[in-house]
Amino acid sequence: MRPIPACYALLCSVACLPAFGDTCPAQSADEASAQVQAAFATWNEAVVHKDLDKAMAIFSQSLRFQVQGSPDFGYPRLLANYTANYARDNPPLWQGFVESVISSTEMVSLFTEWKLLPEGGGDPLKEYRGVDVFQREGDCAWRIVASLNYADGSTVAGGSRDYSPGPATVDSAKARPRIALRESVVRDLDFVFGHH
Repeated sequence: MRPIPACYALLCSVACLPAFGDTCPAQSADEASAQVQAAFATWNEAVVHKDLDKAMAIFSQSLRFQVQGSPDFGYPRLLANYTANYARDNPPLWQGFVESVISSTEMVSLFTEWKLLPEGGGDPLKEYRGVDVFQREGDCAWRIVASLNYADGSTVAGGSRDYSPGPATVDSAKARPRIALRESVVRDLDFVFGHH
């Protein structure tokens, strides 16, 4: 066989294959939601046990991490922060508590309340709310591709009297649009990892 027709035949056969990400078995939105919530529970356990590999496994390499008042960053900086935090003696640990889930077959969003807990337990040192957006990657694992974090829950709704424990809603009966107030500005990520 001549090289050019052989290359053409190979190219045609590869072009007919599904994309790597398309090889995952189909699943319903409920199945996707259950898998993501199981992955999140595994992450919470990994954090408690300071298992860096398992804790980082939930994050996509293409992660976009946003914290209110700080510049966005990606996986490498998050890994460095986790590594530094786990090297400390008795660091406080963030634990996430799922408030609400929105899911489809292609994307799952977890609305969470985060609490910075002393290693031995006790009252939270700090709290905030966030949304983690999960997508299925080429290996069929659901991973966080975007994490949106709000340092103070009252800044999302416009004041502590407007705070609600569930996801945000839109009420068209309002006379004027609600805007986020900026009560505190985070200068760095110390609040995320409990450094003082």
